[in-house]
Amino acid sequence: MSTANSGRPEAAAPGTDCATPTHSKDAATPHIPGHPACKTLNPSQHQDLAPIPQRLTSAVDPRPVQFSLAVVTSADGFIAKAPDHAPQDWASPEEQTLFFEAVDAADWAIMGRHTHEAADKPHRRRIILSTRTSGWQRPTQLWLDPDGMSPRDLAARVAHIHPLERGLVLGGTRVHDWFHDADALDQVLLTVEPVRFGQGLPIFSDQQHEDPVSVFRNRGYQIRSERRLNAHGTRLLTFARR
Repeated sequence: MSTANSGRPEAAAPGTDCATPTHSKDAATPHIPGHPACKTLNPSQHQDLAPIPQRLTSAVDPRPVQFSLAVVTSADGFIAKAPDHAPQDWASPEEQTLFFEAVDAADWAIMGRHTHEAADKPHRRRIILSTRTSGWQRPTQLWLDPDGMSPRDLAARVAHIHPLERGLVLGGTRVHDWFHDADALDQVLLTVEPVRFGQGLPIFSDQQHEDPVSVFRNRGYQIRSERRLNAHGTRLLTFARR
């Protein structure tokens, strides 16, 4: 699998690394839908997240693995203007708060090299997809070449460190492609910010100039909930596979 053109920010040439700052900060489970009016972001107080279908099971570890994609985009469907255009530079405070809660809730974050390097956190549990490096580079950070693998293979690779039952996919573009092509995304947590980039890094490699909501609906994901996060118009949508 080629790496570059990764999720939140980052595009790369064929053969480079998968990743981009999508939400580089690690992963946890889904963004927890929230709204300023709630005065609390305690996930138990929201009903946006319905039970996630338990579809992926590792051959070695029988426990089901649930993968959620957390992505923030511009209103015209880009995850960044360029690889070094990280979400923390342009996303709303509400989005960032929910993102970090999602990261803390996940067992492992899965991302590309650029996303990892944009927000390197040595203490976080991460699986970094890259064609350049492989193996355990830190006690809780495994680098893997995704070529010849599928998302269902990940749990067995990290089980001896910490079980992978809830994985948070953070991008970039090619990492999004890898999970989508494997039909491995149980849930998508899409935050749409009221800004337009005009051009930049897409959510998926084959994406045309599309509204970000249409990007997922046209690929078989169904809206489960939608919530406005602030007075500026930031929206949080939760999708599930049809």
